[in-house]
Order: sequence, then structure tokens, then C-alpha cells
Amino acid sequence: MVAPIVLKPRWIWTGTELLTGRCLELRDGVVGAIVAAEAHPGVPEAPGRLVLPGFVDAHSHAFQRAFRGHVQWRPADRDDFWSWRDRMYATANGLAPEGVQAVSALTFLEMAEAGVTTVGEFHYLHHAPDGTRYDDPDELALRVLAAAAQVGIRIVLLRVAYARAGAGLAPRDDQRRFYDRRPDDVLDALTRLGKDARVGLAAHSVRALDGDWLRELSAWRGVVHAHVSEQPAENEACLREHGEGPLRVLARAGLVSDRFTAVHLTHPLAGDVDLLAEAGGAIAVCPSTELDLGDGFLPVDARTRARLCVGSDSHAAIDPLGEVRTLELHGRALAGRRNVLAPPGERHGLAARLLRACTLEGDLALGGMGKGIAAGEPADLVVLDLDRPAADGVPPLEAAVFDGGPGWVDEVWVGGRCLVAGGRHLAREQVRRAAAPFLG
Repeated sequence: MVAPIVLKPRWIWTGTELLTGRCLELRDGVVGAIVAAEAHPGVPEAPGRLVLPGFVDAHSHAFQRAFRGHVQWRPADRDDFWSWRDRMYATANGLAPEGVQAVSALTFLEMAEAGVTTVGEFHYLHHAPDGTRYDDPDELALRVLAAAAQVGIRIVLLRVAYARAGAGLAPRDDQRRFYDRRPDDVLDALTRLGKDARVGLAAHSVRALDGDWLRELSAWRGVVHAHVSEQPAENEACLREHGEGPLRVLARAGLVSDRFTAVHLTHPLAGDVDLLAEAGGAIAVCPSTELDLGDGFLPVDARTRARLCVGSDSHAAIDPLGEVRTLELHGRALAGRRNVLAPPGERHGLAARLLRACTLEGDLALGGMGKGIAAGEPADLVVLDLDRPAADGVPPLEAAVFDGGPGWVDEVWVGGRCLVAGGRHLAREQVRRAAAPFLG
């Protein structure tokens, strides 16, 4: 019998409770057991180490990492989401398949070093820039899956359906990489890709899909993600076309359920958050991107019943702890008070809720079980180093959430395999060299 890998940190947060004086035994890629430290007297305790379930990035467009930093200047009088989008399309159309893979691998490498063990990749580059289909219609999806395998993190490929430029608008030339001809093209791709990978449906938005498409796509029985109410203009156009807002259009089409995640929801209409909560759905909030683009911000407070998870979206930054910290702090700025997401009376309830947003809730949104660290569950773990002045005297969960970041990540384990040690991914330089020609 192969001996287990044993981790003996100062603290273990399972997702439901904070443990001390325990060891983790990893066997065959799963958590074999959580045992008393005395069971392994020869294993030294790692001072100041906090083990958490691996972080989950629930909303990513990996290729957008290619132009980070190159849109932080004003090219004209207009500089908003829509002008940013035009510049993003130029990047999208400049990447050949090998560039898509190389940039995606760099993105996933940075995620791994930030503690991410699973990513939900909202994938909408399907064809050549002029819309020509590749010989293998899944060429670019397979490139992204290969990039995740190269880095070693888990991926759920959220295959995007995109059919129009807006209500009554023909496809734009710079969007032709995204378009499918009919809903069955999307469902067939999901079936093909789902044979060898975890997949979900990404109904891009009500801007990109009309009611007929949405109703046909509701035949999909797996997880469903969609951009919802990211911009006021999106709400206004939807009200003109359908007489109701985007989330209600998606719900009427049969897409909103406990398998559904609304991405952004920065401008919810009256009743939207309650509708989503009653359906058992989730909201994927992407604070770093939403603030970078001037999108706005989902108003949250302790009464927000919908499940919350986070993503890094355009990769203006990759910092899961920073995302959940911003979720709370921006909520405070909007509400004019403190601790807006804190469960009343729970001493460490706020830190735990925010940690669940970047771990268990993200896993659930991507079709996982959301069980965290438990016997028999995959050994997907992040080890934070709290042996530092910034954490002195601070409770461990609060130190992680309110002060921590990628620089605090010491180790990352996926399926019992150590990908990151001493804060560095084992394939760091190889991946960076491959991506360098495609950046900027």
C-alpha cells in the first residue's frame, strides 16, 4: 500500500469549520482522512499555514489576459464598456489557435499561483476570425482544455451560444468567431466535448440570443451560465424587445433553475435577486473587472439570499481573495455601513461566508458537490502562509480574507498533486515563454 501524503498545517478550514491540531491524509488524489496530529508524530507542523479548499474562479475569458495593461489609457473621448469591447475584439481576432492555447495557459498558470484549482471558462472563440469553421469544429475549445491540462488545474468549459449582434442586428464582422448557425450546433458541441471534459452551457446574453434560441437551448440539462444585466443599455434594449428584463426573459425560456448562474447582475431590476434566490440559482460577481470597466456593482447586503461566487472575467487581476474582499467592501460603500454580508451574531461568519464564495459556492455553480475538505473528496487544496507580520494577532480566516492575496499562497494541490510549491508553479517559465509572443 502506498503511504499517504500527510499535511500538518496550523489550521484547516474545511468549508464549514476551522480545525487545529489535525493532519490531512491524501490518498489516490482524494482526502483520505482528517486525523489528530498525534497520528503522525514524525511529521513537523508547518508554522502559520492555513489549508483551505481550492479556490474556484467561476467566470473566466482566458484569452483576454493577452491585452492586460494595454487598455489603461484613453484613446478618444468615449471610454466605457462598449469602447473597451471593441478593443477586446481586436485582440480576439488576432489570436491563432496556438495563441489561444498559449495565452490561456498563462492565465491558468497565474490562477494556480493565486490558489485557483478549478476554473469556469466562459468560452466564445469558436471559429477563424472571418467565421470559417475549423476542420475540427471544437479546435479552439480543445486548445483551452489542453492549456488547463498543461497547467494542471481543473476546468469546466462553459461553451457559449452566440447568434446575433443585438435585437434585429446582423452579425458584426468582428464577432464572426463567436457565431453559431443554429441552437443544435451548440448542443452538439456540448455533447462532443462532454465525452472527455466537464462542460456547461453559456447562453451568452439576451443581447446575443433571441427568445427562440433561448427556448431551444433550455433542452440542456447541465449547468447554465449567462451574462445578465451587466449594463443599463442591455436592460433597456431587452425591455424594448421583450417587455421585461433579461433575467425574466431567461426564466421564461426555462433556463433559470438551481443549475443557473447569472454573471455580473450589476444592474438588477426590481425582484431579480429574489427571483434568482427562489430558483436556487447563483450570482457570479467579478469585482476586479466590473470596477475596471466602470460597469457598476451588484448591490449586496445580509438579505441577499442568492448564492454568491466570484470570477476574474477579463483578468484585469487574478486574486480570488481580493475579489471576495471587494465584494464586501464595495457593498459597505454602497450601503454606508459595515459588515453588510455578515450573518448576525456569528463571530467569524463574515469571513467564512466570503471564503465560501471563492470555494464551495463556485464549485456548486460549476456543477460540483461543494463539500470542501472532507474524507473522500478530491484533494484540491490551497495552503496560505500566515507566518508574516500582516497576520500577527489576526484570526486566521479574517487574515486570509481581509489581508491575503496571491503572495500568501504557499502550496496548491489538485487531485493530490502539488502544482505550486513555495508560491511558484513547477512549469512557470515554460508557460511564460510560450505566451510571450502573443501578449500586448
